[in-house]
Amino acid sequence: MSDGMKRRDFLKVLGVSGAGVATVGCSTGEVEKLIPYVVPSEDIVPGVPTWYASTCRECPAGCGILVETHEGRATKVEGNPDNPISRGNLCPRGQASVQGLYHPDRYRGASLLEEGIGARNVTWGVAERTLADRIREAQQAGRAGGIVLLTGNYGPTMSRLADEFVRAVGGRRVSYDPFADLPRDLDFAGANFLISFGADFLETWGSPVDYAWQFAQMHAYSNGRRGKFVWVGPHRPLTGLNADQWVAPRPGTEAALALAMSGGMDVATAARETGVEAAVIEQLTREFRAGRGVALGPGIATTGPNAAALQAAVNRLNGRAAAASPVTGMREVGQLVQQMRAGQVEILLIDAPNPAYTLPGGLRFTEALKRVRTRVSFSPFPDDTSKLCNILMPDHHFLEKWDDYTGRPGVYELVQPAMRPVFNTKQVGDVLLSVMRLLGDPAAAAATAGTYYDYLRANFPGGAGEAWRTAVKRGGVFAGTAVGNPGNAAAAAAGGAAAAPAQAAPAPVPAPAPAAGSARYEPVVFDGPADANFHLVVYPSIRFFDGRTANRPWLLELPDPVTKVSWQSWVEIHPEAAREMGIKQGDVLEISSRYGKVEAPAYIYPGVRRDTLAMQMGLGHQAFGRFTAGRGTNPNALLGASVDAATGAFAPYGLRVRARPTGEGNSNRMVPKGMFEGGVRVQHDRALAQAISFTALRAADAHGPGMIPGKDQTVKELKGNGGFAPIPSHTDPDSYPPPGTQYGEYTEGQTRWAMVVDLARCIGCSACVTACYAENNIPVVGPDEVRKGRDLSWLRIERYFGVTRDESEAYTEHATDDVRFLPMLCQHCGNAPCEPVCPVYAAYHTPDGLNGQVYNRCVGTRYCANNCPYKVRYFNWFTYDFPEPLNWQLNPDVTVRAKGVMEKCSFCVQRIREAENRAALERRELAPDEFTTACAAACPSRAIVFGDAAAPDWSVARLVGDARTYHVF
Repeated sequence: MSDGMKRRDFLKVLGVSGAGVATVGCSTGEVEKLIPYVVPSEDIVPGVPTWYASTCRECPAGCGILVETHEGRATKVEGNPDNPISRGNLCPRGQASVQGLYHPDRYRGASLLEEGIGARNVTWGVAERTLADRIREAQQAGRAGGIVLLTGNYGPTMSRLADEFVRAVGGRRVSYDPFADLPRDLDFAGANFLISFGADFLETWGSPVDYAWQFAQMHAYSNGRRGKFVWVGPHRPLTGLNADQWVAPRPGTEAALALAMSGGMDVATAARETGVEAAVIEQLTREFRAGRGVALGPGIATTGPNAAALQAAVNRLNGRAAAASPVTGMREVGQLVQQMRAGQVEILLIDAPNPAYTLPGGLRFTEALKRVRTRVSFSPFPDDTSKLCNILMPDHHFLEKWDDYTGRPGVYELVQPAMRPVFNTKQVGDVLLSVMRLLGDPAAAAATAGTYYDYLRANFPGGAGEAWRTAVKRGGVFAGTAVGNPGNAAAAAAGGAAAAPAQAAPAPVPAPAPAAGSARYEPVVFDGPADANFHLVVYPSIRFFDGRTANRPWLLELPDPVTKVSWQSWVEIHPEAAREMGIKQGDVLEISSRYGKVEAPAYIYPGVRRDTLAMQMGLGHQAFGRFTAGRGTNPNALLGASVDAATGAFAPYGLRVRARPTGEGNSNRMVPKGMFEGGVRVQHDRALAQAISFTALRAADAHGPGMIPGKDQTVKELKGNGGFAPIPSHTDPDSYPPPGTQYGEYTEGQTRWAMVVDLARCIGCSACVTACYAENNIPVVGPDEVRKGRDLSWLRIERYFGVTRDESEAYTEHATDDVRFLPMLCQHCGNAPCEPVCPVYAAYHTPDGLNGQVYNRCVGTRYCANNCPYKVRYFNWFTYDFPEPLNWQLNPDVTVRAKGVMEKCSFCVQRIREAENRAALERRELAPDEFTTACAAACPSRAIVFGDAAAPDWSVARLVGDARTYHVF
C-alpha cells in the first residue's frame, strides 16, 4: 500500500469485494471504481436504462436527443420526439456521437508544450494559472488588444460568457463556423414544387433531419399526390439524387437562372449565361408559379461570386424581401489571419471547428498560427489545430456537459450531461470563469459564478424552480408542438418527453409577380492556373460534415450514400471527361490550383458536369486519431481565400483547377463497398427496387388492397406498365408461418412481427445503418477487411441507377435521372432457406415471425449464407476489437459476438422482448406502435415502419395492405 491507503479503506474493499479485488490497486480512487454501488444511486437501477433529454451538438442544426444510459454509461442516442427539430429522429452523425465521447484518442487532461522539453501533463490549476499569467503579461505590456478568442457556434449563454471574458481581459472575440449561418427554420412540407439552388438540405445544409422529414411529406406519395423536386447545381450529391429533375448551369451562373425565374432577368439572357435552354427555364418558372412553390439556396456548393444575387433571387421567389443574408465572421477571420501573420496577435484561444483543416488553404492559417506566442486549444481531440498549440485545455464532450442552444427561432434547447466525464477534461465555460477569477477583475460579474452550471442557471430565460426542472426533463423550451416518432414513445416516457400530436405545416408563401429591378448579377471570371481544365466543387459530407466527425469508426466504415465508397476520399469526374483523359475507375488524379495540390482516386460518375470535378471534404487530416490518420485527402488545401463583398462569406465555389492522371492505378486506395455485393450500380433486370406510374398507382388504389397476381386485370396492366404486382395478404393464421418453419406452436392471435420500407420516402441517408451499429454492437472491421467484402453491417442501402442490366448503362448521360435506394436486411422469410440447411439448428423460426439465430450454437459452416438469396448473413472472420474505452458504448442487452459465427438482423429482438416484458409486468397488452427497431427510430423520413402485422391497429398492418406493397424477389 505504497500510495498511503489507510487500513480502514483497505478493510472496506476487502470486506465488500473480497481479497482478490483488493489486490488490484491501493488508491482510494480505484476503490470508488471497484465499488460503484456501496451507496446505491436513486437514479440507477442495474439492468434498467435511464434516459436523459439533451441536444446534439455535432453540427449547427441542434436536434433534440434522448440519451440512453446503463449504470452510468451512455450507450445509445435517439431523437427526442418532443423536439420540433428532430421529431424523434436522428442523422448518422448524431447516432455516432457516443464514439466521440468514448474515443480512445481523446486528450486525457490539460498539458503544456514547452520549447526544448516537449509536452507535459499538468493539473488544471497549473494550466489555468499559466494562461492567466500570459494574459496578465499581455495586459501589462499594453498588448491586451492582441488577445483573441476564436469561437465556434455557441449557444446564448456561452456566447454571453465569451463576450464578458474578452471584455474583462481587454481582448476581442471572433466567431467562425463554416456552416453555422445556414437557415434552420424553413417550412416546405406543404409545397408541391421545390427547387434547390445547390442547397444540399438532406445532408448538411441547414437542418437536415428536419428537412428530410419535410421533404418526405411533400415528395412521397400520399392521397394521390406527390410534389416535384428540382435540383440546380453542377453535380448531384445525395439531395440531387433524390430530385425528379436535374438542371446543371455553368458554375457561378445559378443566380442568373433564379433571377429569370423571379422576373429579375429576361429568359434569353439567362439562357445565354447559364447554358440552360430557354424552354427549361420557362418550364421551371411556370411550374413554380402554378402551385405552392418553394426555393432553397444558395447552397454551400454554390456560395460563389454571385451568392448575394442568388440569395436575393431566392428570397424574391419565396415572397421575401430581396436582400442578401450576411454571413458573419468570415471576413473577420481573414483579417485575424493577416494580423496573426503580422505578429499582432499575442494570445489566441481556439474553440472553433479545427480552422487549420477547415479554412481555405490559400489563407495559410497554419503558417500564421505559428507566429502567435500563446496558442490555446480547447479541442478534446488531437486534431490539425491542437497539434500546433502550446496550451491544451480539452473541453468536455457535449454528452458530458451543461449548456444551451437555440436550434432555430422559438426553440430554446438545453444540453444536459448524460454521464460523468470519461477523462480529466473541463468545460470551456468553467475554464473562462476560473481564469477571470485568477485575474481578479472586480468588474467581471461572471467571475462571481461558482461554475458554468451556476452561470447557466442564472441566465436561464424561464427563471429558477419548476420552469428549469421542466426544461431539463423535456430538453428545452419549445414554442409549439412537434410531430413525434411513435416508435420512440417508450424512450420518451422514460426520459420525460412525450410525443406530441401531429400538426399540419402552413402553406408556403406563393411567388410574387415579376417586379422591376433585380439583384446585381456579374459574369464570372474564375481564378485558376493557365492550363486549368476543370471547375472544382468542394462540398461537406453527410458522414463527416466539415471534418469534425471524421474520426468516428462507424462513419468511416459507413459507405457514402452516393458513391458507396468508405474509408477513403475520391474525386468525381464525368465519364466523357474520364474517357478523354484515359482514366479508369479508381485511377489516381493529381488536382492542382494556385494554392495547393492534392491526389485522390477518380470516381467516374455521370452526376457531375463534363467541365467540373467534385470533391467531398472531411478526410485528409494531419492529425485526428488512429482511425483517421493517413485517410484520404483534404480538398480545402486547393481553395483560395476570396471573400464575397456582399455576404462576407468565403467564395471558393467554381475555382479553376488542373487535373492530370498520375499513372498510378487503383492501388487499393478506393474501397467501393457495392462491388463486393454484386449490385454495384445496376439491378441486372432483377426488379429489386421497383417503381410504378401515377396512372397505374391510382388505378391500384381505386381497386383496393390485397390483389393477387394473375387473378385481376388491373394487376396485369400494372405489370405491363413496368410496375409491380402487389402481394396477397398473409394475415391468415393458417397460412403463417408455413408448416415446419417455426420453433414452437403457432396459436390464433399470435403476434407477427414485420417491417415495411416505403421506398418513396427512403432518401438513402443511411441513418438507419449507423443506428443498427450502435444498437446491436456491430464491430468495425477496417478498410482491409471491407476491401475483401467482409464488413458486418446488418443493414445496407443499395443504390441503383434505374432498372438497367448492363453496367455501362449506369455511366450514360441521364443515368442519374432514375436513382433508387433499397434498404436491404434480413427479410425474416416465412419459409426461410437458411433454416433447413443449418446442421446445428442455429437458424430457426419463432412463433411470432422472427428468423432467429442462436450464436452459441452456431459453428460457422456458412451454409445459411450460401442459401440466402438476399446476401444479408455475415460471418465473423475475427474477434474484432473495441479499443478501450469504446467498449463502454456496447449495449448490455445484446451479445457481443466472437469469431466463427454467423450474424444478421434480428429485428432488434432485445427491444421486442423488453417491450413485451414491460407490458406483462404492467398486466396489459402492447399498445400500437409502442416501440420500434433502432433503424426505424432513426429514420428522418419515416421510410421504415415496424410492428405487429397481425394487429390491425398497428401502422405496419395498414401498410402491409397498401397497393404498392411487394416482396423483394
